[in-house]
Amino acid sequence: HQFLLSQGYTISYATVCSYIKNIESCKEKKKSEAFIRLFYDPGCIAEFDWGEVLLFIDGVKTKFYLAVFTFGHSNGRYAYLFRHQNTLAFMESHRNFFRDIHGVPAMMVYDNMRVAVKSFVGGDKKPTEALMKMSGFYCFEYRFCNVRAGWEKGHVERSVEYVRRKAFCLTDHFGDIHSAQEHLNRVCMQVNNEQGSLSTAEKTSRLEADLSSLKPFPGNLGCFEVYEYIVDKWSTISMKNVHYSVPDSLVGEKVHVKVYSEKIVILYGKEKVASHQRSYCGGDWCIKLEHYLRTLSRKPGALPHSVVWQRAPEKLRRLYDIHFKEDNRTFVLLLDYARKNGFSGTDIVAACKELTGRGVRKISPDQVKAMLHGSVQGETEETMEPPVLPAQQENIEREAVDMLEGITALMTGYNEVHDIIPTI
Repeated sequence: HQFLLSQGYTISYATVCSYIKNIESCKEKKKSEAFIRLFYDPGCIAEFDWGEVLLFIDGVKTKFYLAVFTFGHSNGRYAYLFRHQNTLAFMESHRNFFRDIHGVPAMMVYDNMRVAVKSFVGGDKKPTEALMKMSGFYCFEYRFCNVRAGWEKGHVERSVEYVRRKAFCLTDHFGDIHSAQEHLNRVCMQVNNEQGSLSTAEKTSRLEADLSSLKPFPGNLGCFEVYEYIVDKWSTISMKNVHYSVPDSLVGEKVHVKVYSEKIVILYGKEKVASHQRSYCGGDWCIKLEHYLRTLSRKPGALPHSVVWQRAPEKLRRLYDIHFKEDNRTFVLLLDYARKNGFSGTDIVAACKELTGRGVRKISPDQVKAMLHGSVQGETEETMEPPVLPAQQENIEREAVDMLEGITALMTGYNEVHDIIPTI
């Protein structure tokens, strides 16, 4: 319409629309394709596919990937959220699925996704190492669809859109990914138990048949990657432009990092020295106060201006401002003492709250330490045997006197027989 007007024609927009509509209606209609409805035995087959969903996590719009599993027999659906569509997510999704259904289907069906198909050799498809590892551990067979033939796994193709709409059409704001996953689990449970029409009348019984016909669950497969890093001068390791803290005694040392999709675990030798929730924000610093207490005890003046202190719990920082602001070193030594004795910052806050409730205005570190150990001692005393009652005490004393008299008589008889004169 705009082109015709630029050429000097006087014509309405509706006329152009009618003209285009007539052209489309005159085209030869594409012949509809027929599909063959398939039947699967219970526990025989499950299909897997990815989907995308946009959610607001703590107010930030974030793209997630939806890993969806669907049983061929019952059409039962299970779904899991991940930040990336990579090998770790691929393996973890299968581990979670097999763990939730407490079994393994005989066969898994995939399309030509990169995390499942490593390469095409002639007409054959070579599986990735991750898929071969899972297949060997969980003892399932796998099958790939033909290229651009999504109908070969039609159950899960529709399930991705169905689960996404059911779960996140009305609710898409969450505090974190864990609360979003919990919401998704509840929706999948409702979907698997729905019986609102003729097509879903036997869904529950069919799903039970699927779950009862699965192969045995062999346990959880370790789904992580291991990398080696050197701890930098900030007492952190930098992984994909994100810093994660470790104890400051390890500066310059080599550590091994187990990388999961949502967390990392840092090992020094065989000892676990730190763990963090994984961050996907470039330039982020994931640091913990307890990892820097050794350095802060030598440089206490750096405490209030340090980044790690700004990341500390708000209640702990408020406690410092009220009672310890004039003595950084004392406060740092208190934190270090609590860490070495198995107490946390939350325990310190609770102890100070208890002291304040008893009328203590000026709280000292010794009072906090006594309160910490006092709470543990109180818990221990509750598990001890009840005190001895007065009547029981009287019986014990009487038995003791009788025993002493018996011993005295025995010794007297022994002395008379052997002519022993007792020493006075």
